Amino acid sequence: MKKIVILVDQLNSHGGIERLVAIKANYWATVFNYDVTIISTEQHNKPLIYELSNQVKFVDLAVNYQREKSYFSIGNVLKFVSNIFQIQRYILKQNPDFIIVASHIPITYFLPFLYRKAKISKEFHFSKFRINNSGFKQKVLNFIESKYDSLIVLSQEEKDFYVSKNAVVIPNPIENQIIDNGFDIVKNQNIAVAVGRFAPVKRLEKMVEIWSQFSVTNPNWKLHIFGTVGNEYYKEIEQLVIKKNLQEVILFKGQSNTIEEEISKAKILLMTSEQECFPMVILEANSVGIPVISFDCPTGPRNIIHHNVDGILVEHNNINNFVNELIRFDSDENLQKKLSNNSKENAKKYSLELIMKQWDELIFKAND
Repeated sequence: MKKIVILVDQLNSHGGIERLVAIKANYWATVFNYDVTIISTEQHNKPLIYELSNQVKFVDLAVNYQREKSYFSIGNVLKFVSNIFQIQRYILKQNPDFIIVASHIPITYFLPFLYRKAKISKEFHFSKFRINNSGFKQKVLNFIESKYDSLIVLSQEEKDFYVSKNAVVIPNPIENQIIDNGFDIVKNQNIAVAVGRFAPVKRLEKMVEIWSQFSVTNPNWKLHIFGTVGNEYYKEIEQLVIKKNLQEVILFKGQSNTIEEEISKAKILLMTSEQECFPMVILEANSVGIPVISFDCPTGPRNIIHHNVDGILVEHNNINNFVNELIRFDSDENLQKKLSNNSKENAKKYSLELIMKQWDELIFKAND
């Protein structure tokens, strides 16, 4: 039986990485029957936010880095040294076959230099699109990354940004099964949705401008924006909506624990990000038959959406083209049905079973 260790900072707060760790650990333990242990550094005695199978072991080392301070502060350096010894001791005692670093934690930088027989992998959930590989700091990071057996990246485009030759492409999976239940998108209300955190990289000011123009000739449509409200960027967008007198057609819906259900009530999902890595919300929308219109921003949507087949890609930051595509979508029921049907087929390529099979073949059985 293969022994797999997954290293994380915590599993006590909602997040895409945390959810994926739980999904993968449960699958590997219950379907592949592997011995799976998750080791955290900062659980703080809080309950697990996602349910784990009783076949998955969870261990918290209680390193508890002081996140408000620099990692080079005396306290955090001492915690880091302790963390290294704890992991080394665990490796020597348990002798795992595979160690996977799933989140951005300090041990990332030292794991390749520990004594071990295990194969080690590091997952990357962010884009290296704008990273300059010629700087000294990045050269050091590139050297450390080259010492891993594999770097797990989310798309071929992302793989091309890595200097070392050990990058392996494994996308994130859709957890829910895609079921064709005769869904007809044309019958849905005229609602567009946007989902994500309120952050400047999402360029929601552009979405507001798009909706301002679109709603002039399409006042029967509404835009629902989902995401945790309250931060400064949210307040900026809220004020922009008020300034443009769009309160009746742009609604802030807050965070939802049933986001796929909310998306399934709409006709289209919109994205106006400046940059993305591998936006899972596109697949979540596709899995319930909702296509996506997105700016063709670097590295993200273009790796999932097939233009005019299962969604629409718009020239990056071209607001007028985005508005025109929305108008085209609204006026063509055949286009709506085609994109909806094809989006479900697109999501099937990222089913949990298929993606877990890739993990097994490319990582766990690669050197059998």
